[in-house]
Amino acid sequence: MKYKILIILILGTIITSIIYFNVDHSKQNILALGDGLSYGMTAYHVEGYDFNDYLVEYINKDGKLNKYYRFFNETDETVESLITKINSNILNLDKHTRIKHAIKDADLITIALGMDELNNYALKNNLGSTKINGFLKKYDELLKLITSLNHKKILIISMYPSQLISMTKVQKINNKIQELCQKYKVVFIDISKISNNKEYFALEKSYYPNYKGQKYIFDIIKKYYDGLPTIL
Repeated sequence: MKYKILIILILGTIITSIIYFNVDHSKQNILALGDGLSYGMTAYHVEGYDFNDYLVEYINKDGKLNKYYRFFNETDETVESLITKINSNILNLDKHTRIKHAIKDADLITIALGMDELNNYALKNNLGSTKINGFLKKYDELLKLITSLNHKKILIISMYPSQLISMTKVQKINNKIQELCQKYKVVFIDISKISNNKEYFALEKSYYPNYKGQKYIFDIIKKYYDGLPTIL
């Protein structure tokens, strides 16, 4: 009986090794998390081409893309609602993948949060230190949670000014987010200057960029991506 168990264990190890070495580990799994910015919400409230789409297209130009997980993000996503999704381990829209699996399986994760949450708040309230500190405290909790599941390549997209949030406030928020990125050893992507170019926005009153603005964000990400060590 012991010999049979030993043989089964050896065969299992051999089969696992064969499967592992026959998988193309150069292919990458990409996960996009965030609010409307992360999936191309436009000033006209329709989904457009976003920076993640540009990134996936770039990675896949040589057939390097394996999977693209992007069904967990939504308009008005907040840091707290994303934490709840992860803790609840929700299924994505196609009912095939749970969010924790997508996080663990991803070779590269992009996270864009804050633009919807803080602008929606500022629309009806004074965006003061209480709300901002609460937002940052939850951001700390989110990064702790995600990096406990995966610490391969995580890119955090900064905030940028809008009609409701000044550059001064954005800089303070971004500085704190950057400190959190250093704490959890993830990459901070500063896109705050996007608001300097009106060509990147279809409507002045909307903080959602058009396809040119999304391409601008991708171009910044690409510089960081190209400078990262080879994934896996």
